[in-house]
Amino acid sequence: MPNRTGADVNGFRHVAAIAAVFLMIASVARSETEEVERVIFKTTFDVKIVPSEKSAEVVIRLGSDAAPVEWMLFRADPTRHQGFKADGALKQIGDDWEWRPPRGGGALRFTFSIDHRRNEGNYDSRCAKRWAIFRGDDLIPQVRIRTHPIAYSESYLRLQLPEGWSAALPYAKTANGTYRVTDPRSRFDRPAGWFVIGKLGAARETVEGARLTIAGPVGHGARRMDLLALLRWTLPSMRQLFGDLPKRLLIVTASDPMWRGGLSGTNSLFIHADRPLIQEDSTSPLLHELMHTLMRARAGSDGDWIVEGLAEHYSLEALLRSGTLSARRHEAALERIARKARGSGPLRVSSVDAATRARAVLVLREIDAEIRKMTGGERGLDDVTRLLSESDRAIVTSQFREVCEEVAGASMAAIFNRVAPPVAPKSRSPKGNARHP
Repeated sequence: MPNRTGADVNGFRHVAAIAAVFLMIASVARSETEEVERVIFKTTFDVKIVPSEKSAEVVIRLGSDAAPVEWMLFRADPTRHQGFKADGALKQIGDDWEWRPPRGGGALRFTFSIDHRRNEGNYDSRCAKRWAIFRGDDLIPQVRIRTHPIAYSESYLRLQLPEGWSAALPYAKTANGTYRVTDPRSRFDRPAGWFVIGKLGAARETVEGARLTIAGPVGHGARRMDLLALLRWTLPSMRQLFGDLPKRLLIVTASDPMWRGGLSGTNSLFIHADRPLIQEDSTSPLLHELMHTLMRARAGSDGDWIVEGLAEHYSLEALLRSGTLSARRHEAALERIARKARGSGPLRVSSVDAATRARAVLVLREIDAEIRKMTGGERGLDDVTRLLSESDRAIVTSQFREVCEEVAGASMAAIFNRVAPPVAPKSRSPKGNARHP
């Protein structure tokens, strides 16, 4: 073999370096066009309902493919989540529990107390002799998880119920009797939404592509067919607003001692059996909570007026657009809302009362009219609401204004400064001059 000169060697190295750069660029380009392969670890939530103890015995099992999971931190409620035990390392940090599972899989066990009072007389979670109603979000505490960056859970829920009990959940049942738990917004899928189990009555039907289930304990006076009829009339307008509905929607209904109102959840909601479908003022508690469910929105520091106002506004709009409510009655409802809004406080507070929610409806209608004026009627509040429903961010006034301006294509500073100015901070008394009763 002939000897290479220094120039030959340097030239070869130069060409090799250039080739390496091109290979790296090609690799990056390929990775941008190809979907990154996910690493999957299997999680099973085993839940045994014990009515005599008004509790559920919970076991979270990680399969043999759990190596990507470094740790899980559960934000437990010490009044409801107790008796933690686990394979691997388990450490309590305040009210939280940090679990470092074995690489080959393992289990975390605890007991969940189902009963929870919303106020002195009523429950928003209850276990009775023949039924139980609670939310999956409460059953499994909120969790932070440290995993490999491309690791995702494949989660299943397995229920062990007393003999003769059945269940209605916002999840599809698999062939082996488990429920496939999915959450597109998270890499770790944990149960969420309303659960009702026990001796149940149920009505099921597919409406606008959504598998709709209306279920509750027998003997609670549930008007399942009335609920179904109203939803059949109004879900088409909801679908036009949001584009697509969830594949499954669960409506849970029960009477006392459950809370006498409505509460939304993931692809589900609870409504007390005695609540009217449409009230005398033409508003609908059912459709108000359904709007919360479909929007999947949460309020930030000063965004409660937006979330609550949109839910009330569109509960009325759904009745109007479906023909369930006449234009004349719709106008009369808005007049009642205007009267209720008199004397309301500022919009940008952490939690709005009934009067401020009523004022929010009027402000949202004003914003809708302004956007329509700016866009020649081509766009409006519907477009804003659709964009908000696609975001994972908590809604605050500044973000809402940004989305409105994006839809309008122009500044909306004038109207927002007028209808929703920042709340002035409360003045503090000078030190040494505190007031006493």
